[in-house]
Amino acid sequence: MTPVDTAAATYLWGLPLVTVHRTRRRAPGEGLVARPDLATPSDRAVVAPNNDTLYASGWFDLGAGDLVVDVGPMDHPGRYWSVMVLDAFTHVAYVCRRLHGTVGTSVRLVLDPAAGPPPDAPAPVLPVASRTVWVIVRVLVDGPRDLAAARDALARVRVGHASGPHPGPPRLPGSRAGAAGFFADLRNALEVDPPAPWHPPLPDGARDLLDAAPADVLEAGAIEAERRLAARGGGADRHGHGWGTRSRGAAFGDDAEYRAAFARISLAGHLPAENRSYARPVDGTRPARLRFAPGGEPPVDGFWSLTMYGPDLFLAENEIDRWSIGDRTPGLRRDGDGGLSVLVGHERPDDVANWLPAPGGRGFLVLRCYEGRGPVVDAEWFPPALERGYQPW
Repeated sequence: MTPVDTAAATYLWGLPLVTVHRTRRRAPGEGLVARPDLATPSDRAVVAPNNDTLYASGWFDLGAGDLVVDVGPMDHPGRYWSVMVLDAFTHVAYVCRRLHGTVGTSVRLVLDPAAGPPPDAPAPVLPVASRTVWVIVRVLVDGPRDLAAARDALARVRVGHASGPHPGPPRLPGSRAGAAGFFADLRNALEVDPPAPWHPPLPDGARDLLDAAPADVLEAGAIEAERRLAARGGGADRHGHGWGTRSRGAAFGDDAEYRAAFARISLAGHLPAENRSYARPVDGTRPARLRFAPGGEPPVDGFWSLTMYGPDLFLAENEIDRWSIGDRTPGLRRDGDGGLSVLVGHERPDDVANWLPAPGGRGFLVLRCYEGRGPVVDAEWFPPALERGYQPW
């Protein structure tokens, strides 16, 4: 490879690690921090936030000792909950309802880079490949009246070091802008979190590049890497009825470019067994209807939710403060045959019961399927096509 090719390959390889550490650098406080309210347009911490679960998030240093994830019994079996465990290279593991049920569990997280990729299976001990670990807790809110109970459920999830409180993982120093800053951040992050033996290795020549490459080579490599990411787009590789999805989700294997594209757009995204998302662009000036025929709603064991985003992938203000519609939305009206229609558009319909407001222009519609059944997990099921216009029930 030419020096520029090496720089581009190193940029793509390192983008998830740098993104994780830059996110860590901006995180407030230490330990698990709860967010006791649903997301609104004022939330700008991560793109495409869901509007269905309460969150708690925290950064921990496994170099200071093991972590213990204690989950008390949920208040009822339908309470979806998950604890996502993300290492510094964005490998994903779970302690969750799908694997552990709702009666309570305790799992120990241990630093063990040699153990191999984290298993997606219930176990009392979960190996993690990096010192830096990001823990994200999600608990379902089953409608507005459920908020207090959901907050109580969120409080039943506790994460902490077995030996007592410790500071979080080291924060990278502030970096310069541009390619030089990126590669400096990558060099510093590797000092804290070297790759596990089973993780795809650094590209040949990357170490020499990080130590002594000229600035123009780094800049050209970063430009080429960004060109490749732009050409890859959102990474959807399976399509149906105008919707796209990434068949592998957060199962990256040895595909460094896919891992980088995923981190750029969906940092802390899910494995398909936990949540599959389908996305499509919409034009809010063109009203549309998404109709699920009787028996044709998303096949899930958890829940499903349809969320509208603006062109920047954040929730957008609207006149009825509604950003998602799903199987738990109160007051939805069924079609005469028992099907379900969601009205999508900027123009207010005569009846807003099933209206999901859209921006007055370009936006993005995302359907999330939590704990999907086989056709969802395997990306064989797709949402129906959008029908033009608001149609009567």
